[in-house]
Amino acid sequence: MQTRPRAVRVLLPVLAAIMALAFVGCSSKADDAPLPDAATLLTESAATTRSQQSVHLELTVGGEIKELPIASLSGDLTNAPAVAAQGSADLIFLGQKLTDVGFVVVDGDLYGAITKGGNMQNFGPAADIYDISAILNPDNGLANVLSSITDPKAEGREAIGGSDAVKITGTVSAEAINKIAPQLNATAPAPATAWIREDGDHQLAQVMIEPSAGNTITMTLSDWGKEVTVTKPAT
Repeated sequence: MQTRPRAVRVLLPVLAAIMALAFVGCSSKADDAPLPDAATLLTESAATTRSQQSVHLELTVGGEIKELPIASLSGDLTNAPAVAAQGSADLIFLGQKLTDVGFVVVDGDLYGAITKGGNMQNFGPAADIYDISAILNPDNGLANVLSSITDPKAEGREAIGGSDAVKITGTVSAEAINKIAPQLNATAPAPATAWIREDGDHQLAQVMIEPSAGNTITMTLSDWGKEVTVTKPAT
């Protein structure tokens, strides 16, 4: 009467081992699949990016870039029906770090709260500080950065924001850098890395530019095409 339970106890570990081996085999097969052509993937992602009008952005600065006094930024931005953005940022101001500074861009003006939870102040035309519309501009923004990467090479696959992406390295022209961030005043090409989703319409998941040795700007993108509603602050 005890033969069946004993047999089951013996078989269960064997079946578990077989399933584990099968899972590992499938994962290895996916990871080892040939990488797509880097130049083609960049072209396809640039076309997708060029058609987008809104996105959630996480920006981080590694090292020190004096022309860009931002440590990090998190926000939603849109170019349609008009340029607008909202979020928060960690800024470097007069040698001190201001944490979680709220900002809003609406009707062409930049509003910011210098202290966390403080009242929003109007700092005037946003373009005088940074033209945030450049990021999604089809001619000057991220799409142009992707189109301007030379000598691209697919390095592997990495998970970005919970989705698999192909990592592509290359060099981006100074002209493309200055179009999306004029304050950098780039005078030479710079190393660039793009992470592009392999599935669907090949959305850009992340891009990193190294304008000077050891100093990087990384933009992680998600929620492409999301609805962004920005309310003008009361001042």
